[in-house]
Amino acid sequence: MKPLLPTLASALAAAFLFTGCSCLCPADGNAALMKRFKQADKNSDGKVSRDEFADFMIEEAFVGYDKKGDGYVTLAEFVEGGGTAKTFRKIDRAGTGKVTLADAKASKVVRDWMSVPFDEADAELGGKGYISFKEFVAFRKKAQDYVR
Repeated sequence: MKPLLPTLASALAAAFLFTGCSCLCPADGNAALMKRFKQADKNSDGKVSRDEFADFMIEEAFVGYDKKGDGYVTLAEFVEGGGTAKTFRKIDRAGTGKVTLADAKASKVVRDWMSVPFDEADAELGGKGYISFKEFVAFRKKAQDYVR
């Protein structure tokens, strides 16, 4: 069985990209979309970098895996969420049997999987290493049209 991280990344990216109503810009009343963008834009520069996107996605995923809300994910929680023991061991480099949010953010495996949607959008938009809100809205519209 393959790890579910790519599927999880895609699902979370869809949640990030398609949050809110069908309108596409804040002027049209899409406060939910702007809110999500601002949540990801940690340094408030009007752009979301790959690192900001990865951190945002990891934080969102972590909450889903940490079923008990105790600040860490166990192997059982990870597997219950669709991951594999092999992948868990790659993330749990200290071998404690617990993965914290900091561990997840420090994991190249997790960062790379969670960044797949960003990498695809960034490549589509010219590979600048960041996505502006305007580009985000345009990419979101294109993605919405594609999945219909």
